Amino acid sequence: MKLLECGVKDFRIIRDQRFKFTDGVNLIKGNNAQGKTTVLEAIYVFARGRSFRTRSEAEIIAFDKDGAEIDIVYEDKERINKMSASYRRDENRKLTKNGVEIKKTSEFLGNFRAVLFTPDHLSLIKSAATDRRLFLDIALSQIEPKYIGYLKKYSLLLSQRNALLKERNADAPESLILFETLAEQMAPAAAAITALRCRYCEMLTENISQYFKNMTDGAEATDTVYESCISSDVNVLKDVDEAARLYERKFIDNLSREINLKSSLYGIQKDDIDIKLNGYSSRKYCSQGQQRSLAIALKLAEGDISMRSTGEYPVYLLDDISGELDKKRNAFFMSQLKERQIIITSCNINGGKKFDNVITMKNGGAVK
Repeated sequence: MKLLECGVKDFRIIRDQRFKFTDGVNLIKGNNAQGKTTVLEAIYVFARGRSFRTRSEAEIIAFDKDGAEIDIVYEDKERINKMSASYRRDENRKLTKNGVEIKKTSEFLGNFRAVLFTPDHLSLIKSAATDRRLFLDIALSQIEPKYIGYLKKYSLLLSQRNALLKERNADAPESLILFETLAEQMAPAAAAITALRCRYCEMLTENISQYFKNMTDGAEATDTVYESCISSDVNVLKDVDEAARLYERKFIDNLSREINLKSSLYGIQKDDIDIKLNGYSSRKYCSQGQQRSLAIALKLAEGDISMRSTGEYPVYLLDDISGELDKKRNAFFMSQLKERQIIITSCNINGGKKFDNVITMKNGGAVK
């Protein structure tokens, strides 16, 4: 997969610009607050479905404008495509591919695929479980068409369940019937999500292990474990029917406690992944350097799994990563991305490095 162009209009500080990209390494350089990360943000919308910097679409529109427009032109193994997204303060966004409007997010995701790596991702190993679940959700939504549908269904039902738990008469007979109905509906979606996450973690194990061995000359071994509230047996977690049965029981058997606490205590929204190093949890027992190395391996593995699943490498978007890594880790990371398209931002680039394309940003525009 190759990104050819990205158009940005009234998107944050970028007024009206069109950026062109080539094979190899594309550098977007400039001082802070000139719009470098905004370009990556606009590109990544087409991989993730929304901004990675904010949940509010209103924030991405230039403060003195009523709307914003972004688009990309990219080439996959079949053809050259164009996707666009338009935003209005008083309307829902409009998404298109090759001129045809796309109504569902599930149909939008998976067309253009990208791996994003920011300084925040270097803390992915030790950060909150929410961040690791988000990593799985984003990665899977790009390669597994059904995943986002399962996730949206489960999230909607979970919201209804949490609202019911907060009601004053949550333990009334009629409410208990509703809880049982919700459990029956939530369990299959939870089981499908869990099975896909487990299979993805198995692929992560293989890729992370190899990358980490290369970084440490084979001195340390890794394993990736999916932590679920229903079982520690991966074969059970991959069995959708059995997992659904266990989820339904979990949602019902713990209901009294959840009503008292007015919150759902179990489900895929509580799960986590643990990357173990030499048998020990990397979240608890690894040094900061080891955690950073594992984060690098995790992002490299994300790209490899995308390639294995789709037949094409994604586009790699690196937001000022080189400034956060020591020379050895930075050299290793970049050495693993040869023959792939990279778009990298940086404030400071040392002399001697060669790039296939250089874009200089100043005041939200490209300097010619």
